[in-house]
Amino acid sequence: MKEVLPKQNWRKDIVNINLLLVLYILQGITIGIASCIPLLLALYGSPWKELGTFSFSFWPFSLKLLWAPFIDSVFIKKFGRRKTWIIPLQLLTGLAMILLSFYISFLLTERKIYILTIIFFALCFLTSAQDVAVDGWALTLLSKENVGWAGICNMGGLSFGRLFAFCLVLTLGSTEFSNKYIRRFLSLKEHPYELVSFSKFLLFCGSVFLLVTALIILCKREQLQQDTENAKIDGLYDTYSDVFKLFKKSCVRQLALISLTYTMGFAATFSMTNLTLVKNGVRTQTIGLMDIPLALIKVCVTFSTTRCMAGSKPVTVLLFCYIPRIFTGLLVLLFVHLTPQFSQPFQWYYYLILVSVLALNEIFHYSMMVALIAFFAQISDPKIGGTYMTLLNTVNNLGLNLSSTITLFVA
Repeated sequence: MKEVLPKQNWRKDIVNINLLLVLYILQGITIGIASCIPLLLALYGSPWKELGTFSFSFWPFSLKLLWAPFIDSVFIKKFGRRKTWIIPLQLLTGLAMILLSFYISFLLTERKIYILTIIFFALCFLTSAQDVAVDGWALTLLSKENVGWAGICNMGGLSFGRLFAFCLVLTLGSTEFSNKYIRRFLSLKEHPYELVSFSKFLLFCGSVFLLVTALIILCKREQLQQDTENAKIDGLYDTYSDVFKLFKKSCVRQLALISLTYTMGFAATFSMTNLTLVKNGVRTQTIGLMDIPLALIKVCVTFSTTRCMAGSKPVTVLLFCYIPRIFTGLLVLLFVHLTPQFSQPFQWYYYLILVSVLALNEIFHYSMMVALIAFFAQISDPKIGGTYMTLLNTVNNLGLNLSSTITLFVA
């Protein structure tokens, strides 16, 4: 008999929903900072091969299944199953950002690709490990009827955090943009330097990480019985065994195969669009500005589809959006390919068409992403919640990162 979920009542989980949003926003900030690096490297003349090398920085999101069972099963009971990991991981991320702020300018201008790749691989590792803990915590922080909000908080928080970091670095981090659109508008004296340097932004973000972590330590008490209400928490060996047992299920293998391969048709659009635009003459600050309406669309899509995603049929949205996303991706590739045919400086109608095509593609892209995460949250077992969610997300990320890295090396 089909299980009927209780009627949603998000208001009773409003505090925990906001907590999840904050935690996912912090993850989005790290991803947004890392996403700026390829564009800045392209601005300094890095070829596709160097950009392909840096793309390995994002691979921890595809490998986190290796450490997810450890995070799920090893913890300090008195401190809390999820806080045991979230607190130190966020502290390390904040301290790493503060330290990096003193060296980022040199590493970028000198194109120290391997050092940058190692540093951001480490940052993405910390973020991916935190993601495991937060994903698992979401399954117990939210009541059963509101568990679909985990996907909404995930995509909404990641989108906002990435928008904040990505746009601020590429716009206010540009001397030309700062003088032309900020200082001149405010009748301030123009200066030969940016309004907010990358190093100062890293210092600020690192401080925010430390502040939020301190507030979580002081203000949020984790209840262990939330995790153990219906099942005993497995040990480390049992958790890894559960992962292998999952793959014995034909439905899990089928879902893994679909998650691993369905992103192949979107790899070029996902990994090369912004980089190709920069190489074709579009300024990085312009791309940062274009990301604002695109990110707003992502957030609107995330929250406007709440009823479908938090309900019982998120897969319906995923299937409905697949073919339209393929079609809009082809439109994006065609328009980017024709960019050199437009005379520079690019006129307003060029940007209008570009943003419209990208926005159409993002609507279907984010609808699919939110639907997929909401579906993963619904079918995950809270007993190994972080590992279960991570298994499904890892296969999906692995397919995307593998196809993106291959695309950059082949280009």
